[in-house]
Amino acid sequence: MQTIQITSPLLTDLTFYLNVYKDVELLDVCLNQLRRVYPDTNVILRTDGDSDPKIAQVANHYNAQCYYGERLMPLEKGGQIVHEMLRLFLKHPTPYLFKIDPDTCIAHPFNSLPNEPCVFGRKQGTWENEPISLPSIQGGCLGITKDVAQRFYDSNFFLDPALAQRQPPWVLNEKLRPRPMVSGLTSIDWTVGWACKQMGIKVLDWPEIKSEWKISPENHDLRYAVTHPHKSAEDFKKCLPALGD
Repeated sequence: MQTIQITSPLLTDLTFYLNVYKDVELLDVCLNQLRRVYPDTNVILRTDGDSDPKIAQVANHYNAQCYYGERLMPLEKGGQIVHEMLRLFLKHPTPYLFKIDPDTCIAHPFNSLPNEPCVFGRKQGTWENEPISLPSIQGGCLGITKDVAQRFYDSNFFLDPALAQRQPPWVLNEKLRPRPMVSGLTSIDWTVGWACKQMGIKVLDWPEIKSEWKISPENHDLRYAVTHPHKSAEDFKKCLPALGD
């Protein structure tokens, strides 16, 4: 049985990073709850081609850094969206980087986090019930330890032109083809999973994270520190009754 080294993190040991694209209203709900739980931790927003000035206003209200940038999610940009996240994080790194989405709910502080180099969160080894030989972390809450973030960035792995090909190397299953081949978009989940596979980086399933693709998980007993997705303010309230106070 695999032994995992753990630690009890300080509230300031985490950095939260969000890509923002046409979801500023949900962003406000997300950051409002995040700041209830982590009032002083680093929060970085990067607009992925969205020039809405309201994003900067929301960032300022919640004491978050805000960067306006070009659209990097299209497949032809390869893994640049991940490389840019790492670049911004490593300006002022903390022990942990969490890539979350505007529809991610931070319910309470983490009780423990891995104390070894890894990528962690809700591990997905299947896609639409079909096994995939590429374990990855669901992107609603993707954790990366600082040493792994630095290793990723220094390697320039995410600037590999192969990641912009049709089809990218992380498509190891027919179920993964539609996103790049039909929608023309990359996937942070599977791109990072591919990097872990190629670089021999550990991928851990973390019990305090419940991040799914479509269905909002229940968390009334607050067993999870983080849940995803929540596509409306009402979804946030259903997951976390305290939001309705």
